Amino acid sequence: MTTSNRPAQSEGSALRPIERRDLNGLEPAAGDPDSSDHDSDHHEEERALGPGDRIRGRIGHQLTRVGWLVLAAGLAFGSAGVVAATQPTPAGGHRQELTWAADQELSAKLDAAVRDMVLVNGDIDLLGQTSRKTLASLVQIDQGALTDAWGSGSTAVDSIYARAGDLDTRLTCDPWSAAREGELSKTYSPALIDRYHRICLALTSVGPLRDDWASLVAGSRTAIQVALDINSHDQIGTNALRLATQGRYPEALAELSRASTAIADATSVTADLAKVTDVSTLQDWLTRTTRWDSAAGVLWQTVIDSKGGISPQVTAAIKGEKDARALLPDDNSVLQVVMDELAGNLIPYGISIETSRGAFAAAISDLVGGTIFGH
Repeated sequence: MTTSNRPAQSEGSALRPIERRDLNGLEPAAGDPDSSDHDSDHHEEERALGPGDRIRGRIGHQLTRVGWLVLAAGLAFGSAGVVAATQPTPAGGHRQELTWAADQELSAKLDAAVRDMVLVNGDIDLLGQTSRKTLASLVQIDQGALTDAWGSGSTAVDSIYARAGDLDTRLTCDPWSAAREGELSKTYSPALIDRYHRICLALTSVGPLRDDWASLVAGSRTAIQVALDINSHDQIGTNALRLATQGRYPEALAELSRASTAIADATSVTADLAKVTDVSTLQDWLTRTTRWDSAAGVLWQTVIDSKGGISPQVTAAIKGEKDARALLPDDNSVLQVVMDELAGNLIPYGISIETSRGAFAAAISDLVGGTIFGH
């Protein structure tokens, strides 16, 4: 029996010493740049660590921990930046909690403004009714109704502008610009800014009302004055004709002079109207009326001069008066046509008032959700 050359293992151990063949394949190959340093590195590893080595090791370990903390902090701040960047700003309308307090304050202010706007709307409605009454009274040549309409309309206009002016001051609507919206967006939500702007726009829509009403009143005053002058002429002229038929020619001429003054006033006013509107029918009628006045005056004066005799001059004057009278209407139908035309020239002002009234009512309806609530 051959004796083994392996060293005896210690009792109770399953391990054996590392042999050379176990290191085969682990050693550096020939020509490896590190092969020459293998033995020195091996000896270096086996050398015992000194005190300096241990200190340097501790410092390195602590620096490693600090490095990890700095890296973690950097990641934390970076993450916070990413999160903040992805959060919408108040101006985007997605962070209402950031504008909630300011929105509540402004919302209450705007609600109060809308309630006052309902009062303005009532005044504008009254003005619309009054403008229609003005035109109707003009056509009917109803001076009393016109006077009442002028008073009611002017009171409504004063109230409209007093209320709207107060609201504009409270809300500081002017000037409204993109720059201002940008400033408001730093404090309020977009929806509230939009409501704010719509209220201001509604207040702006009342702007033309004062001028429209003033033009309607001025035009109707002029028209009714023309109508009154014509009526005055006709009444005085009728009396003059009655006196002439009684042979009271001097008195008839005096009355006719008064009648001619009234028609001259109407003609002068009409000439001014003709500069801005078509009053051709009125001008034609006034021309014919003035022609009869002149013909009647010539006849009556000729009769006076002839001492009641029938002279060629009297005969010619009779024919002239007859021809002039034939051109006059038999009733007041022409006057009605004239008044219709004068009222028609004022309709654009009435339409403008109605347009403003409709726009304001629609704005309030939108602001309160479709229903104009009570005062």
